[in-house]
Amino acid sequence: MRPWVLSVCVLAGFGGGGGDSAAPGAGAPAQVTRPVTQSDAEIAALLYSDRQRTPDGFRLDAAPTGYEQVTTLHLAGCTDDWNEALEWSETAAEDAPSYANLVETRTDPRFFEFNRVTNSPVYTLVRMRVYRCAFFDPVADTLNARPLDAATVGAFAEYQWQFTPYNNFGNVVLERATRESAEAIEHTLDLATLTRAADGAGCDRVDVIAWRWRVRLPTGAVEIETEQLWQFGARFRDGASELCSG
Repeated sequence: MRPWVLSVCVLAGFGGGGGDSAAPGAGAPAQVTRPVTQSDAEIAALLYSDRQRTPDGFRLDAAPTGYEQVTTLHLAGCTDDWNEALEWSETAAEDAPSYANLVETRTDPRFFEFNRVTNSPVYTLVRMRVYRCAFFDPVADTLNARPLDAATVGAFAEYQWQFTPYNNFGNVVLERATRESAEAIEHTLDLATLTRAADGAGCDRVDVIAWRWRVRLPTGAVEIETEQLWQFGARFRDGASELCSG
């Protein structure tokens, strides 16, 4: 079985707390109630500066220091067999353009981790991870962790965010909230995404969206949906962001 990969790449020395990643279509109606505290001008400033991609308290998986680059990969589907996970890691290393030597292993309640190091083209730590089926089955889209509560679902959704295009320049998590019902637990990330103007001189488009991770009770089935909340125009000029209308 050849492992499929979800990855996140972090360059050492750079900060930033930074699926269905397609940009929402234009023209969706704005909601009456604004779900975030930031003004449009403040949202634009966050996007262009890239100084903080997540709000305070967001659960981030900090990359180790001492490397020029750190890359985290999730391999295959899931397994609860450490030896099988190691085999998938070795297969991925052999298939890579440059073989990375295994230097450390770690067992987490969520996954098995195999740390590998390569010196070409730069000194890189590759953290290969395989989900434990007892935690999450990405093929069946089922969260098997128990108990299924708001804390578990919130931490799961915020961890998954790190392996999506939303954890890149031009994206910021403005707020998040968890809602519980008898049928499901839903963790919503309110995001802003920046789409550059086609001609490079006009107004860029900012979409504010609700990205919902819903986990059904009691099965743990995971559902993801995106809803556009509103959009506005902005641009970066003379070293500062500003709003514009077209």
